[in-house]
Amino acid sequence: MQQARKYFGNTTETLLLISLLYTAAVMPFQKQAVPVWPGIALMVAVWLFSGNLKAKFQLVLANGNALIFAVLYLFYCAGFFYSSNTAYAQTDLLLKVPLLLFPLVIASSTLKGKTDFILKTFLIAALLSAVVCVVRSGYLTYTTGENYFYYYKLSWFFHVGHYAMYLVFAAFVALYFLFGEEKNNRKALYIVAFLFLTLVIILLSARAQIVAYFVVISCGAIFYLIKNENRLKGVLILFSVLITGVVSLYFIPATRQRFQTTQNELNHFLNDTNAVNYSSYLRLAIWQTGVEVIREHPLSGVGTGDAKDELLKKAQQNNYDSIVKKNLNYHNQFMQTWAAIGLPGLFALLFSIIIGIAHALKKKQFLGAAFFTVIAISFFTESMLERQAGVIFYSFFSAILIFADNE
Repeated sequence: MQQARKYFGNTTETLLLISLLYTAAVMPFQKQAVPVWPGIALMVAVWLFSGNLKAKFQLVLANGNALIFAVLYLFYCAGFFYSSNTAYAQTDLLLKVPLLLFPLVIASSTLKGKTDFILKTFLIAALLSAVVCVVRSGYLTYTTGENYFYYYKLSWFFHVGHYAMYLVFAAFVALYFLFGEEKNNRKALYIVAFLFLTLVIILLSARAQIVAYFVVISCGAIFYLIKNENRLKGVLILFSVLITGVVSLYFIPATRQRFQTTQNELNHFLNDTNAVNYSSYLRLAIWQTGVEVIREHPLSGVGTGDAKDELLKKAQQNNYDSIVKKNLNYHNQFMQTWAAIGLPGLFALLFSIIIGIAHALKKKQFLGAAFFTVIAISFFTESMLERQAGVIFYSFFSAILIFADNE
């Protein structure tokens, strides 16, 4: 009861917190189970009808970090006016509204001390979703005789890259509470959660997210080794990370095959740029084509609604039939944003990540640094903000980690 009183204050604060908890709880299930929009709608309604809008806007205007997200969205709005495909542009603007809403509301609200509650809610939800995926894969493997414990077959709720990104962050949330809570009587639970999520991440075999996972863990272990007097503990953590990496790459066949295939495909692409049948050099072909689009409109971009159309048009001219048939996007968020809304939009996106990393380093927050590192690496290999799962995840946790604990 006392812990509940700690998190829930007056009615307005309570409703706002409920909206954020709902969003965090349904986020890992949003495509197949529960919609995320009721939480966003409640959050906006509470923010609007609680009054003091002038004071709230003044807080946002005084916060340069919050403004960069608004600027990014406004660039997308501006891109609508020089788009030929206005229907797609409208859909994209609706999709990206959370980039504006979450920083706007959270930066101007009182949430100090409630971040941990939101993070724990997300951790529990991510664990439950992973359990559902594993149980489902077990059932399908048993009934069909086909292996469902691998890649997209394991990721039931949404795109495997997005889902792996969610679970990587959830694993870091478990580490955050494992090492961060002073009186931690749940260490065993956090350790089990971390190990289980690690296993599922490896089975998902999303290469960029696995790389991000090990980059963050290794850097965290080295930092712990340098700063902590207990050097033995730091060495053990780093050693455990390396062992886990070796095991995942050499003793789990599916994961090992994904990385071996990547190396083979890259070598093949260097010798035959017209052979685009596999994912790695298909990506390189997409990026080559994307560069051509960007070169023609480097400053303004081609418009919010036209970036994908122009990519497919160039791919067809270059005889990259696989790109056209699969209706692919840029598979790189930085490139996708640049092609759509130009160099100013790219800078806004980069700054939104840089300020997150800078804020985390200034506050010495492992979780913030981990989140934005995972985001940066994920953005290099997927257009994460072209799906609801990516937009919600990035805008929500960026706002929570940068703004929620402000005075």
